[in-house]
Amino acid sequence: MKYCYQCGRMTTGEPLFCNFCGRSYDVKLCPRLHLNPRSAEVCSQCGSRDLSTPQPKVSMGWRVLEFLVRVFLAVLLVCASLAVFVEVAKQILTTPQVQAGLVVLAALVFVLWWLWSRLPDWFRKAIRNLLNRRQGRNGH
Repeated sequence: MKYCYQCGRMTTGEPLFCNFCGRSYDVKLCPRLHLNPRSAEVCSQCGSRDLSTPQPKVSMGWRVLEFLVRVFLAVLLVCASLAVFVEVAKQILTTPQVQAGLVVLAALVFVLWWLWSRLPDWFRKAIRNLLNRRQGRNGH
């Protein structure tokens, strides 16, 4: 989406020129739509002198302001997202059913690690080798 500084309207997508006033965005275009710099007098590819009129140049102050607004909105969005995530996590973790499920899951993981530690070394090495070979075949 691009904003035209000539007519003040937005054009969706990645257009080469404004659909409302016909000005090009920061470049000059020939009738064959070859891109040329703003300072061009002749098309660098086909030699045409019939070039489009670019939209007015944007001052550095407006570009800095645009950047700062985007950064501010991004930080605001990240903070709001984190606040929502923390609140949802708090609500989920304070639910008794979820707490019971986490306790059962933790106990299951503990039992599995305990069983793993009780297996003979040769058996654990065989399982590791088998898993490493399987990962090697899958390209990981």
